[in-house]
Amino acid sequence: MDLVQSVELGAASALAAILGSMLGLGGGVFLVPIFTLFFDVSQKAAIAASAIAVVTNSVVGSQVHLKSGFTNLRMGMTLQVAMALGALCGAFVGVYAPDSLLYVFFGMVLLYSAVSMMIKRKAPPLDVAGNDPLRLGATFHDPAIKNDIHYVPHDVPVGLGISGGAGILSGMLGVGGGVIAVPAMNLLMRVPIKAAAGTSAFMVGITSVSTAFVYYSSGKVDPTVVAPAMIGIFAGGRLGSTLTKRLKTANLIVIFVAILLFLGASMLLKGLGVDVPWQRR
Repeated sequence: MDLVQSVELGAASALAAILGSMLGLGGGVFLVPIFTLFFDVSQKAAIAASAIAVVTNSVVGSQVHLKSGFTNLRMGMTLQVAMALGALCGAFVGVYAPDSLLYVFFGMVLLYSAVSMMIKRKAPPLDVAGNDPLRLGATFHDPAIKNDIHYVPHDVPVGLGISGGAGILSGMLGVGGGVIAVPAMNLLMRVPIKAAAGTSAFMVGITSVSTAFVYYSSGKVDPTVVAPAMIGIFAGGRLGSTLTKRLKTANLIVIFVAILLFLGASMLLKGLGVDVPWQRR
């Protein structure tokens, strides 16, 4: 790989990190499609690089979310166990699965997440006075609307189950699990999107350690891809988390939906053997 392509990979990783930190997805959900569609990086090498880079993005991005008060540590640690175990199982499947299957599966996951957020774009009602036996309720200040937001998560057992599924996807696809966890926390558990993004940013880094270990042990890690990815992720992670504070929730969701629809359709078409016009040959 020449210097020019390394710089391009680093710039693409920075963009993925900005988007991933803004939405609490860890960056991998954008990094893998960008690398495979526009830089002709193999699917397994992109997933391995993504898993390692997501850890970096989580460390950088979650610091800003923590300072902003968006991260619900108690809820995150409650959901984390199921997600990490799922990631370990999913990584073993991903290492041996055919690339075409991973492309199709990745595309379907992205399209499902985009459509689910688009259909239920209106923020779900918050429960500010309901039962909270696990003491998972929290409050944060939203600078975009200059108001304090208090919420109590709903359906925690359902959230645990979905976190396990998100972990499996994380392990298979190197996406950190945020692409499933954020919509689940927002739509099913009635957690505000900024709190869901902040909590997810904290969770995906821990989850991706399991994925990275399995892919590294299987010899799927390419240093020429991982190095520029980590540099770009480090540069973009903090900026994306900072932008989260300044954007209104509705704008965050629009960005989320538009990008995931584009990348999801591209990955699905590639997995089905259809030529993607913007793919690098």
